[in-house]
Amino acid sequence: MSDVALTSFLNLSSSLEHLSLSDCQLYGEFPTQVSQLPNLKVLNLRGNENFTGYLPNTNWSSGLELLDLSLCGFKGSIPASFGNLTQIISIHLQGNSLEGQIPDVFGNLKKLTSLSFSSNNLSGPLPITIFNLTKITHLDLSNNHLEGPLPNHVSGLQFLDELLLYNNSISGGVPSWLFTLPSLLLVDLGYNKLVGPIDRIQKPSSIQEVDLSYNNISDSIPYSIFYLVNLTELHLSSNNLSGPIPDSIFDLVHLTLLDLSSNNLSGVIKSDMLSKLTSLEFINVSSNSLLSLSTSGNDVEYSFPQLRTVTFYGCSVMQFPNFFQTSYLQVLDLSNNMISGGISKWEAVRWEGLLWLDLSHNFLTALEQFPGNSLEYLNLHSNFLTGNITSSICNWSQLTVLDLSKNNLSGTIPDCLGNFRCLRLLDLQMNNFIGKIPVNG
Repeated sequence: MSDVALTSFLNLSSSLEHLSLSDCQLYGEFPTQVSQLPNLKVLNLRGNENFTGYLPNTNWSSGLELLDLSLCGFKGSIPASFGNLTQIISIHLQGNSLEGQIPDVFGNLKKLTSLSFSSNNLSGPLPITIFNLTKITHLDLSNNHLEGPLPNHVSGLQFLDELLLYNNSISGGVPSWLFTLPSLLLVDLGYNKLVGPIDRIQKPSSIQEVDLSYNNISDSIPYSIFYLVNLTELHLSSNNLSGPIPDSIFDLVHLTLLDLSSNNLSGVIKSDMLSKLTSLEFINVSSNSLLSLSTSGNDVEYSFPQLRTVTFYGCSVMQFPNFFQTSYLQVLDLSNNMISGGISKWEAVRWEGLLWLDLSHNFLTALEQFPGNSLEYLNLHSNFLTGNITSSICNWSQLTVLDLSKNNLSGTIPDCLGNFRCLRLLDLQMNNFIGKIPVNG
């Protein structure tokens, strides 16, 4: 289709109802006469990245139901005449070069169910009439330069299941209505300029994924978060949250991902509370320098059947968390903590699935045995380890990174390290080794 002259569009029949030329490698400028065809209901030119032009300001076909001009090269602004498209059901303009403000003209679009203006250069305030739409299920204004606060109240959105506003400059607080919409499953407001505390959540919610990361949200995580009973993913990283993690967060038994990293959280995460999250696959609470992790007498009874990644770097963990032994953990990062003493043979057994272990920048003095049987990455840089490198390291022929630098290790370097064909980085500097450097046999 790439050799079709765009002037051919000028000869289209006025009775045409459906025009779909998506991903046809069209190029040139959009002939505005197409949008004026009186009976046109569907216009889909998606995915023609060399197809450019401007959206006409007037005379859009009043019966248009579906408009998809996404992933093209359209420029200019969104016309206010969109407000006259009273039959429209879906508008997709994402992935263009549109700029200027979004006109606040959506109040009469009673049939609109899906609206996407993402990944453009749009600026200015959020159009308030969008938040009063009664049929909309999908709203995506992400990856623009929109600013100003979210409305304090909304009168529509009862069928909205996805709200995507990430990577803008939206400011103000986090209003409680976000968590009361009856159909909402996903809200993503990450990478904005939201401030203040998260409003108290008023009642149980259907929401499953919340992303408020990379904002300036302060105060504590509200205890009322327990109302998000269906939550599977919670992203609150890179804010200014403070205080302890509320116990109620450990009642969210459907959580698979919990990211609270890079805040000012404090207190203790207790192993018996963490063990309640039996669906958890990923937890990251790194860069909370006043946050620690405690064990209890029943740790061996806890099970984390789905847990694969635990990231606790830059906290105040003081003890190696042996309660993860029976899990199928693959990644464990405890770097930049306060773990002292040693890891015993008992603590190092099991860990069958562990591939990636980082204990660098702690106060470890002895390792009777390394945890895991299949490690690919081991970093013990900047501890106080003494003695010889344990011979069990020869079982790890899949190692790609081994960093034992800046310790007090002594003795000879095991010859087997010269036969590790996968090894890409070996750092043993600033120790007290003697003898020869192993070479590839």
